[in-house]
Amino acid sequence: MKTNLVVLQIDKLLGSAGFIRRKMTWNRSNNSYVDVIDLQLSKAGDAITINAGVMDQWVYKICWDAPPPTFVEEPLCTVRSRIGLLLDGKDVWWREMDEKGMDEVVENIRAHVLPFLDRMHSVETMVKQLADAGVVRQKYPPPIIYFGVLRWKNGDAAGARTLLDDLRKQTVDAWQTRIEKVVEKLSVDKRAQV
Repeated sequence: MKTNLVVLQIDKLLGSAGFIRRKMTWNRSNNSYVDVIDLQLSKAGDAITINAGVMDQWVYKICWDAPPPTFVEEPLCTVRSRIGLLLDGKDVWWREMDEKGMDEVVENIRAHVLPFLDRMHSVETMVKQLADAGVVRQKYPPPIIYFGVLRWKNGDAAGARTLLDDLRKQTVDAWQTRIEKVVEKLSVDKRAQV
């Protein structure tokens, strides 16, 4: 599937909304947040979907002990979603990229993805998004760590500490070390003591 035309159509919409593009990923900085939209091509190369996320730059720095990259890829985001989940809770892939298909993708980004990104510009909303997504049940450490850091930042230090301690007990050495470093940073970072 050729993606050049749909990338150009998406670029028109997102460029006017303040995004910059690299390949098939767009970023927009907004204070301490970076909005990310990514066009994903299927492994077979015959369909596309849209991924979206928001990186809280402070959360990233606490979690990874490094400044955020100058251009953010969607997997690095603090909260993430696929366009289908924002539409109706089901994964959506487009196979036809004729004019109608391109218009549908662009309209769904405008109507659903951009409002999702705007909603995610608060700690409270990010906490709710991660809770609703069930990140703790999924057992994958990064989103659980983000959830804990956001809860801490939102004033729930005890709940965050319990969450992170429980995760540390369930993971392997490298993740245990990472979680210990995160808790240590949170304990001394004044911004986390809201």
